[in-house]
Amino acid sequence: MIEDFSKGWCFHLGEVEEGRKQNLADDGWESVTLPHSWNACDTFVPSRGYYRGPGWYRKRFDVPAFGVGKKVFIEFGAGFALADVWVNEQHVGQYMGGFTGFEVDASPWVRATDNVIALRLDNSHDPEILPGREIPDYNLYGGLYREATLRIKDALHIPWNGLTVTTPQVTKEAASVHVCVKLKNDRDEPAACTCAVEILDPEGVCVTSADQAVTVAGNEEAEATFLLDDIASPFLWSPDTPQLYEARVQVSMDERPLEERTVRFGFRWFEFTVEDGFHLNGERLELRGVNRHQDYPGLANAVPPRLQKRDAAIIKDLGGNFVRTSHYPQHPAFLDACDELGVLVYAEIASWQHIGGAQFFENAKAMMREMIARDKNHPSIILWGLLNEGRSRGLFEQLNDVAHGCDPTRPTVYADNRPEEGKELGTVFVPDVLGINYKTPHLVEIREMLPELKVLSSEHTNADHAERGKLDTELAQIDKLKDSLDRIEAQRFMAGSALWSMHDYGTDYEPVWPIQHSGILDAYRLPKEAYQSLKIRWARERMIHICGHWTWPGHEGKQRTVTVLTNCDTIELYVNGRSLGIRRGENPSLWDVEYEPGTLTAIGRDVGDAVGPEISAALTTARAADALVLEVSDDRLLANGADCTEVTVRVVDKFGVVVPQAREEAVFSVDGPAHIRGIGGEPKTQLAAGVGRIIVQATDTPGDVTITAAYEALIEAVVTLTTLPVD
Repeated sequence: MIEDFSKGWCFHLGEVEEGRKQNLADDGWESVTLPHSWNACDTFVPSRGYYRGPGWYRKRFDVPAFGVGKKVFIEFGAGFALADVWVNEQHVGQYMGGFTGFEVDASPWVRATDNVIALRLDNSHDPEILPGREIPDYNLYGGLYREATLRIKDALHIPWNGLTVTTPQVTKEAASVHVCVKLKNDRDEPAACTCAVEILDPEGVCVTSADQAVTVAGNEEAEATFLLDDIASPFLWSPDTPQLYEARVQVSMDERPLEERTVRFGFRWFEFTVEDGFHLNGERLELRGVNRHQDYPGLANAVPPRLQKRDAAIIKDLGGNFVRTSHYPQHPAFLDACDELGVLVYAEIASWQHIGGAQFFENAKAMMREMIARDKNHPSIILWGLLNEGRSRGLFEQLNDVAHGCDPTRPTVYADNRPEEGKELGTVFVPDVLGINYKTPHLVEIREMLPELKVLSSEHTNADHAERGKLDTELAQIDKLKDSLDRIEAQRFMAGSALWSMHDYGTDYEPVWPIQHSGILDAYRLPKEAYQSLKIRWARERMIHICGHWTWPGHEGKQRTVTVLTNCDTIELYVNGRSLGIRRGENPSLWDVEYEPGTLTAIGRDVGDAVGPEISAALTTARAADALVLEVSDDRLLANGADCTEVTVRVVDKFGVVVPQAREEAVFSVDGPAHIRGIGGEPKTQLAAGVGRIIVQATDTPGDVTITAAYEALIEAVVTLTTLPVD
């Protein structure tokens, strides 16, 4: 039996002397649903020092009658950073599942009714707990910030992360799949069972199957392994064709099913090369990607699956095929979406410019094992990341051995911002692939210094003051991004790159707090001009875009520099129907234009034999603010207490043109079973260039929801959504 265990929690911020006690009066505690972070309201705000300390969670629960006497496991997706767990006042254990999650075996202590599980978490700084640095450039949010699940199993069962699927032979003509099923027997006597496997293709058709009898000694583990090598003409997984197969495993005893599990996987082969970058399924592929953090304003890192999946969709829509999960293991829902959409993943353990002592070494190796155990079956993952910008040959060698021991099918990588120092220490020679952070003007020199290494750009650009709505900073980010990518993509030996960063994120790091503005999207995932630049650069279809706006009151008759982005061969620019001439389609293309109110139009055309239809983009001068327009990303949410959607507000004139001078706060209210999640816990958002966004989160009650936005003296705007019962 599998049951959602995310609802019905009580939370207390701070220390509680007897928080583990069964009869503790917790009725005054805050009622929360997982995912939950206690830093949701004290980050992204203009003040230093978000809460770092202990917090307590408690939940009362019953075990179904059929579960009494069976194995009862409670799985937590993540809890940062150090978690102590009690079940009915018995200390079950201490877990450092800050990013990889952990499983609690509650079996010895649970009863049919009136159970209490209590957790004490602490996100205080500890140099031995990864990432180890007190103030890295990202926040270390506290709480049970991913979902929880209750599983009731037989004494003979598949343990936590007990399924492994690999594809030892893959060609376009044929493929094989190896399935390893761990079986654990918690009985004192041996247990005999049958383990069966079916492989289903992307259309749901069973293409091969096998079964075998297995006997597991008392209080021992065993493995059932299957090599299925008769899959002809497999559908190959790639960014263009993310075809997913499914392995279905059933364990039965005396023809009675005990447990069923499924895992998705893909057939693909790949390699990094010294001279020719990255190859997937026998063809060179330029890795085009971003670095991604997992946080959100108003939520901290308690981001539900819907928004996790949306981030993967944004990368795909951008034209990207690659993401680095900087700088820690991220939500399985995000990785699932990368599998489904075709986004290759560089997954790394938690780190940032810090190497600790002996306990840090052990914790790092433990996290590497846990990350690989959890994520090994994702076909999107192509690299296991050791650390980021900290150097220790001894630790690297140990981590490299752990990674290859756990998963010999994937290479390792390390991201270094000082490769000269890494060469002296020997750290650059340890992983299979070297990631270069920045240093883009020196790639040729690095190549000459390290001619035998396989290399990619693990970070580049980092325009950390590019605020959405401040056009000069956005245009500077475009220039910096173009310079970096021109240099990287000119070198055939470079496997590709990951931009820093996908979106703005919360930080307490001194140079850039409270928000690091290096994203090509803002923290709410609203696009900046650099997003448009990158999308056009990577697009297969023809695109054209004019940056900024054409509303400059008081500048009439003065020169304005207009930036046009395109991948067309030529651009023709018009002001109020008058042509300013035709130029070659450079990206970006800069035009000095005398400002006059009206319409600015850019026409993109191709030349040559395969001329397609012309395309256009236009900007119109906005008049006085007249109305608010609200848009909800999803108008159907699950009434599970966690599901979220974005609500976008625009200030427009009477013709529907966005008014870029609108920069004050929009204030929201909600009627119905939902909450507004804004920065600092406030139901408001700061507009930039006439546009803003906020998060709406469902409660656990189904019903209709009305969201209202107010801005200055304009008439309020309304948008509706519905929260649906959970099946």
